Amino acid sequence: MTDKILLITPPDKVRNKAKSCLIIYPNENIRNEYQNILAESTSAQNVYLYNPDSENIDIEWLLDVAHLVDVIIFDIDNSPQEVKMLASYLVSLPNTYWLTSEDTWCYNKLSRNRIYGLDTIQNLLGGKIET
Repeated sequence: MTDKILLITPPDKVRNKAKSCLIIYPNENIRNEYQNILAESTSAQNVYLYNPDSENIDIEWLLDVAHLVDVIIFDIDNSPQEVKMLASYLVSLPNTYWLTSEDTWCYNKLSRNRIYGLDTIQNLLGGKIET
């Protein structure tokens, strides 16, 4: 495990050369999966966590950070309505991997990056791939 994991929340931003990931309203399973991946990682990483209460939603920060990071993990189901209204845009970004339990969403037309857990993108997050 690396000691160079930096957790960043609004309003902060970090501009360095470390691999960066934005996690938007992750559920408990996603948090645990990501912690396990980070535990195995040996590289420096910036982890942007966007999970504010409804009174502190900062859409400008979210959109700015979405353009800074290497990977975005977006849990649509856990997001409040203000963030869900941006889902079409965020899902359309090529580095966004998104989760939802709904099968009726049209997001499949915007992106094929739907995931059901982080195991499918573990290598993008700095984790090891079992062979």
